[in-house]
Amino acid sequence: MSDRADLALPLDRLFEQFHIKVASPLGGRLNQHWLVNFKNDHLVLRRWYKETHLEEIDYEVNLLKSIAELGWPVAAVMEGPFEMDGYIWGLFPYLYGEPPSVDNRAAEQRERGRLMAQFHSDLGKLSGIGQRKDWRRCEEILFDSELDRLLSRNEKQRPEEIRILWWHLERARRRVEELRLHSRPGIVIHGDFTPWNLRFQDGKLSGILDFELAHWDHRVGDFALSWRGKYDEVIYGYDEVSPLELEEWELITPMWWAGLIENACRHLKEGTWDDGWIVRKLLERSPLMGQDAVPFR
Repeated sequence: MSDRADLALPLDRLFEQFHIKVASPLGGRLNQHWLVNFKNDHLVLRRWYKETHLEEIDYEVNLLKSIAELGWPVAAVMEGPFEMDGYIWGLFPYLYGEPPSVDNRAAEQRERGRLMAQFHSDLGKLSGIGQRKDWRRCEEILFDSELDRLLSRNEKQRPEEIRILWWHLERARRRVEELRLHSRPGIVIHGDFTPWNLRFQDGKLSGILDFELAHWDHRVGDFALSWRGKYDEVIYGYDEVSPLELEEWELITPMWWAGLIENACRHLKEGTWDDGWIVRKLLERSPLMGQDAVPFR
């Protein structure tokens, strides 16, 4: 079933041939998922987003296999990837459990930070997994002259948003100039280590979901969407298990801003704009930011 060329079959025939029955849709942001019954077991059928390159799919499939071999509860592909009806599909184990409770948000954040540090300790053991297609570390993002061209080109149409983007871009550039980032080591990171992507059962971790944003980066790059510029306890919890170097503390905020600015410029390039989330996040401040907590003006 792993040979893509042999499985370009209509979907209903696939279900019939392999005795797959759809139990319920599970949704997804870009990739779509269904809970299915297959050989008397609950599994997850994934349909990758149609514009996803095979290179990206293979990266994620190989990464999940490697992480599973380290003993972490991730959904490594069981069948596939295979092509059908113009899409790429795969069959994965269903990871049982529930997301962590956020009743005590500070405690949840700190524990998640500790867990991330433990996860990173093992991710650092992986070899042969390079950078994901079209992903960059923040030093490549911040000093990309295309950002300057896109911002200059759109100043008249969106003056206030562009002014905010310029201010944070220039400050982030100044902050990282002396950090010698190109020589710093990196690891593969999850990219979205958030409560809704974790599962627990009987008090134990039973699943880490959604590796759509996994890529090679500075380890503090994993703070971006888990911290989001305000959940400081995540980083303090991480530091308890795996202490951060001074340069890494200095990198946290400019790295977060770099990702936001890159996304904003991607919208500008495509002639789109988000609902204001990017600008709101750029303007957010927390005590952990230190000198970067100075307000925009």
